Amino acid sequence: MAKFTKFVHNTRTMKARHAGGDYSTAHGPFIEGERLIFGKITIPAGTKAEPHSHPNEQFSYVVQGRVRMVISGKSKIAGPGDITHTPAGAVHSATVIGDEDHVFITCKDASWGIHGIKAGGSKAKTKSAAKKTVKKKTKKKTARKTVNKKANKTTKKKTSR
Repeated sequence: MAKFTKFVHNTRTMKARHAGGDYSTAHGPFIEGERLIFGKITIPAGTKAEPHSHPNEQFSYVVQGRVRMVISGKSKIAGPGDITHTPAGAVHSATVIGDEDHVFITCKDASWGIHGIKAGGSKAKTKSAAKKTVKKKTKKKTARKTVNKKANKTTKKKTSR
């Protein structure tokens, strides 16, 4: 389980971070847990998220503004109260409609990260990058577990003496 110093995160005081790679102006506060990424993201009026994909699925709840979503070639307009689902690997884009920023709450599994891959990128590179990311995360978790086990053994030895 991810270790957080706090369990309540105030999006009004959290630092906004870039959330759209080289294909989008998306930004906002988000947290990354062991298995989920959850955030409140804004795409400013007059901008968009160009076609991209990611190997993790994504759900978004529209809080403000209207957006034209194109997911796997199908175009729909989403507005406040709508939930969008982007399947893993689906090429998708979002174009803000009107003068109001598009603000949405999003949730993705943490297997890949917040950023996607701009459409037209090499699939071989994408697979390679995904494998490297998974290997890095696995190594970190394994190393963390090893350190924790060693710390627990040391603590048990000291306690039993």
